[in-house]
Amino acid sequence: MKLYLGLLESSLPGQTRIFGEVDGKLLDLNLACVAYFAQVESNRTHSYELAAYYFPETITGFLDRGEQSLKMLDLVAAFSHNNGVCGLRGPAGERVVYDPTEVRILPPFQNPEKSFVIGFSDKARTEAMPKAEIPAAYYKLPQTFVASGAPIVWPKFSDEVDADACLAIVIGKAGKRIPPEKAWDHVAGVTLMIDITARDINKREGLTTNNLLGKNFPSSTSVGPAVLVARPRKDFEELAVEFAVDGEIKQKFALLDCIFAVEQIIAHWSTLGIKPGDWLATGASMALQRDRLQNPVPLKVGSTIRCSSPTIGELSHQVVAAGGVRR
Repeated sequence: MKLYLGLLESSLPGQTRIFGEVDGKLLDLNLACVAYFAQVESNRTHSYELAAYYFPETITGFLDRGEQSLKMLDLVAAFSHNNGVCGLRGPAGERVVYDPTEVRILPPFQNPEKSFVIGFSDKARTEAMPKAEIPAAYYKLPQTFVASGAPIVWPKFSDEVDADACLAIVIGKAGKRIPPEKAWDHVAGVTLMIDITARDINKREGLTTNNLLGKNFPSSTSVGPAVLVARPRKDFEELAVEFAVDGEIKQKFALLDCIFAVEQIIAHWSTLGIKPGDWLATGASMALQRDRLQNPVPLKVGSTIRCSSPTIGELSHQVVAAGGVRR
């Protein structure tokens, strides 16, 4: 199932809710769970408390509950589908189902402890074949996250901006120093990400092995729109991602094309410890196209960019000048 983090029109800014997609509608999973306990388990007395445990306000909180929440997700999804999504209501008549346009979709993780992208410096890319052994990475700071539809603002300090389509591997189980053969036990799902880079700044920073400012400025990290969870490993590895600029496909890859396997990435970076809600992304510039790595895609102000996958959805943005004035 695809999980979304969102706000309703009536919600206060911090009152996020988890939504699941069923039959093209967005299901408030907390209230759908309340309805499940009330109708199927005949437990009206504690249905709200139980639902709040399995489906808290954030996807990170949901993943932190572990396997029991994933099992409850399956039960609630089957219950909602079998009882007709459109007619579903909470025990007190609460609305449970929404059209996608009625929910303000947010980046699925608001403040992960670790949000890394696997990548080489510009100099190292020319030396990256054959496969390197260590998956180097850089931080993407949470204050740079934006959801689909938000503008990508061209930074005033840069003359050269590009983008890379990525798949973020979402951690669902905590661990440290995880051996490669156990890596997939810690994967909850995947989500889309677009890594926006001020390349001229990044090149200068690369001289001192620092990749902070060129990779982290407002709207430089598009994440979402949903987290795809509870799928077989094979489905994740073969999932196709495309990146297009003004309707023209510029990048295409799957996890199986990437020079670093998920096992390598998790084994290496779990040295720091990983927790539910952390994500480790790998992109098209880490993926082979025939016998060469793909390149990040140059952008210009006014362009429309789109990162998409049939099973996750799409991230879509327009690139605008600072202040919103197109040039």
